[in-house]
Amino acid sequence: MANPRWTALCGGGILLATASALAPGPPIEGQEGGLIAQREHVGLFRQEQPQARIYERAGRISRVYGKAFSTGATPEASAERFRLNHARMFGVAPQDLLPVGPFKDGRHLQPIMYDRDTGEYKFTGVYYTQHEGGVPVFRSRLTLLTRNEAGYPLVLAGVDLRNLGGFRVNPAALGAIDPVAHRATVLAVDPRLTEFTELEYVIWAGVDDMIVKPRLAVTFVGDSGIQDIDRDKWLYVIDAATGKILYRENQILEVVVTGNVSALATELAGAEQCEAEVPTPMPYARIEIGGEFAFADVNGDYTHPNIFGIGDVLVESAVRGQYFVVNNIATGGVDALLTQTVTPPGPANFVHNFGNTEFTRGEVNAYIQANVVRDFALSVNPAYPIIGGDLEFSLTVNEDPVGFCPGNAQYQGDNLRFCAASVAASRPNTAWSSVIYHEYGHHLVEMGGSGQGAYGEGMSDVTALLITDESGTGFGFFGDGTCDTPLRDADNNCQYDPGNCSTCGSGFHDCGNLISGCVWDTRTELLATEPLDYREIIADLAINSILLHSGSSITPSITIDFLTLDDDDGDLNNGTPHRTEIAAGFGAHGLDAPPLPLLLFTFPNGRPQFVSPSGGTIMRVEVSGNQGGIPQSGTGMLHVDTGAGFVPLAMTEVLPNVYDGEFPPSVCGSIVRYFVSAQTVGAQTLTSPVGAPNTSFPALSAEAAGVFFEDDFEIDQGWTVSGNAADGQWDRGVPAGGGDRGDPPTDADGSGQCFLTDNVDGNSDVDDGSTTLTSSLMDASQAQGPVVISYWRWYSNTVGGGPEQDIFVIEVSDDGGGSWATLEVVGPTTASPNPEVDGGWFQKGFDLASIPGFNELTSQFRIRFTASDTDPQSVVEAGVDGVVLLDCQPPVEPCPTDINGDGSTNVLDLIDLLLCFGLPAVPGCEAEDVNTDGSVNVLDLIDLLLEFGLSCP
Repeated sequence: MANPRWTALCGGGILLATASALAPGPPIEGQEGGLIAQREHVGLFRQEQPQARIYERAGRISRVYGKAFSTGATPEASAERFRLNHARMFGVAPQDLLPVGPFKDGRHLQPIMYDRDTGEYKFTGVYYTQHEGGVPVFRSRLTLLTRNEAGYPLVLAGVDLRNLGGFRVNPAALGAIDPVAHRATVLAVDPRLTEFTELEYVIWAGVDDMIVKPRLAVTFVGDSGIQDIDRDKWLYVIDAATGKILYRENQILEVVVTGNVSALATELAGAEQCEAEVPTPMPYARIEIGGEFAFADVNGDYTHPNIFGIGDVLVESAVRGQYFVVNNIATGGVDALLTQTVTPPGPANFVHNFGNTEFTRGEVNAYIQANVVRDFALSVNPAYPIIGGDLEFSLTVNEDPVGFCPGNAQYQGDNLRFCAASVAASRPNTAWSSVIYHEYGHHLVEMGGSGQGAYGEGMSDVTALLITDESGTGFGFFGDGTCDTPLRDADNNCQYDPGNCSTCGSGFHDCGNLISGCVWDTRTELLATEPLDYREIIADLAINSILLHSGSSITPSITIDFLTLDDDDGDLNNGTPHRTEIAAGFGAHGLDAPPLPLLLFTFPNGRPQFVSPSGGTIMRVEVSGNQGGIPQSGTGMLHVDTGAGFVPLAMTEVLPNVYDGEFPPSVCGSIVRYFVSAQTVGAQTLTSPVGAPNTSFPALSAEAAGVFFEDDFEIDQGWTVSGNAADGQWDRGVPAGGGDRGDPPTDADGSGQCFLTDNVDGNSDVDDGSTTLTSSLMDASQAQGPVVISYWRWYSNTVGGGPEQDIFVIEVSDDGGGSWATLEVVGPTTASPNPEVDGGWFQKGFDLASIPGFNELTSQFRIRFTASDTDPQSVVEAGVDGVVLLDCQPPVEPCPTDINGDGSTNVLDLIDLLLCFGLPAVPGCEAEDVNTDGSVNVLDLIDLLLEFGLSCP
């Protein structure tokens, strides 16, 4: 009788493991308010990063992509800036995302896309796991992909996070876990389990597209402990309060695949009856002399150190090596062993499977092909998680044709298992190349931190096709006469069906054809355009994409992952080097690439940080066609909101589709918002940023030329620190912390240094009192108009035992510090008028004339920043950067004819000019060279006489 764990699909040809699942539903109770706040944060992100794009699935954000949307001094700093500023757009607080990856070793930094020519990596993946109250959310994950170039631009966010609504972990519920009751619950379901992993607390909020009410749970794996074909191994998630089983997932993954090796080693991709056998090197094979081991290289060549001298020695070679050990069921688990007695240096050459019998052939081929697929994956990404350090991974061959055999194979997490041939069932031995590649593909998916299911089955077929360059997997699976018939074929027409996975079916294997079809068709497109490099390109994209995937679903987010990995400039809006091929390959199966905008907007001189309050600031805009779009000349518009809504202003076309936009007057110190638009020849209007007017660019209304004081904190400009805090005083430097306790991971303006409260990694917050950062004197006495103070600030008080209790106070003085006026108070809560208390750099600008009784035209201006931690104690972190004091009006240009500077052009200036007449503009006569042509001559005299008697402004 067949094992009831395995369910037959596709006419009984494919066997798979099943896992329980819950259907998606409406938002859970308690989430509504959080969802509203989340949408507000999404709007803020769109406003700040208008060229970034968002892909949603099942009502949740799955990908953020498009143009780079964060930078930093390191990949981690770039990712941290995004986490701290924008985590709430996913319904998650920044402090709930901890730098823990989904990999078995917990790494949170992962190199991606290896360049074989340079030995460098194109990307770094930065990974986070969601926590609440110190408890991880089951299978949560945030993957942030940064390009390894200057500024480490962040180009992709892969999101598998859960909005927990009002759910909070009750610390009283986190006592020691009593495993007895929970184990009894699962033993009632599967009494064969004898071994259990340690129970761990998790928050259960569903997986993939499930929408369930969050609750505290425990998770563990139960194992029958019998490493054979009838092994049971299940993961359980159990409600910590009720003991109810919330989720059950089979940890033994198997697939019906075909194949056999019929010679010394099977040469190609078919089963035993389909291919010839040829002598094939055994890479990394283990050689033993007197209990001492050495390993061959990839070609099977070895040098054993032999510590036993010059006498004859017995040399032993088994079918095992540095990375794989073979367990041969047909021989009682003993692998084939060859021996020779030789006189050093030999040679001692071994040929396994010389008699070419089925059981030894299966043993040899499992070993050789497992090394092939492992080497292949590491050639694509030498830093691929875990597999580079896998030593003596287990391969079990020649399983008796009972249970899940014949004609099948299994991946068990720590073991690959293959069936012996069956004459009665006309099934070959399954230990042959494409079958082995497929099963090891499951290992790549598992070690890559992804779920299995349909995605795992499909990507395992992809692993095989990448190596064989054949669309079919398992040629000859059905026995004699089927050598031209694959078990599954990636050359298919399966279409994406959001409700049922694929038009080929919703079963794991049927649905898996969807992703293998996409990869095969992309490969075929690349073959036409990149005939020399197509295999390397598609392998790089496919294998590295595993590191960006989470869950078991196949969705259009995978298309975005491929495009992001292929991109070469951090901007998906202008396409990627192989976008055409990827879009065609994935689009052929309904996983369409996101459409590209028909027009691209660029700002060759940059976008203005400041716009003049009096108007007249010019911004250059270039409009170009994209994806067949043709810009219509003369349609460029600048839309400006100075406080009363957006007003469209026609831009001046200086060249075809090159415009100068002029900003109107605005209130000094206010934030001016703007966007630009243009039309295609077909009269379609496009904007930058995308989504305008709901998203727009900001600028500060102030005169950039009138800067009195500017400090990026790269040098000491006389700031002082005071206060009574027991710890956490202000300190200047490059942020040393990791941003994991509310502290900034980087500075704000990119210069490197800033002021922050206690610059150490770890316990760096303000404790038991206040710390105040006070500027040196600033002179604004020569200002022509209103004076604006601008700065970047950081503040976090949401971490620790007494969150959202403290405030951050910014004050200014017009008398050198004798008296102070409050400029702003940040906090104490996220619901306060100034709610930016959860970290993140925010730039602020204020017109000092708006402060009652304040003299902004002072030579005694100071600003100070005070962060406090009062009872109840909590974690308080603050930062300051990029302080600028400037004039809202442009500096007055002096009259060149007012040579002596007395405010008018008069006889005294004429005398000064005549005294230098005929002389070059040497020291003492520079001012007399009115027209600055290098000498004092009749032209200067004419200019002076034309202005004679006039006052200068």
